[in-house]
Amino acid sequence: MTKRLIAGSVFGVMLALGGCSEDVQLAASPVKNVEKVNITAQTQIDVYCPTGICQFDISSNEAITVTVTMHYDDAKMFRKIEGVSVTGKAGPTAKVLGANRFSMDLSGDNKPAKIQVVDYYR
Repeated sequence: MTKRLIAGSVFGVMLALGGCSEDVQLAASPVKNVEKVNITAQTQIDVYCPTGICQFDISSNEAITVTVTMHYDDAKMFRKIEGVSVTGKAGPTAKVLGANRFSMDLSGDNKPAKIQVVDYYR
């Protein structure tokens, strides 16, 4: 009886918590030199920038940390991010995670963060 009561309570709490949350709505739009943008998961974006220097906007309806992977095209990824410049509240949170990825925190107010990324080997 106690096991059923605990299991029922846990299920009820999970249901209540799950029912209150809204789905994350992540939006990304090209600004300059971006061929395409793919949102691959609720917090992950692939950006295709054939010139190695591009600008794009990202926004979200909830506060999240988003990871962006940079590509030249479907067959070639950025070799080394030289710099990521972010205008807006998210600016100080941008962190390069490797040769072709960076992360940043979005505030969740649907105001776009304006981003410029440069590949060192462009």
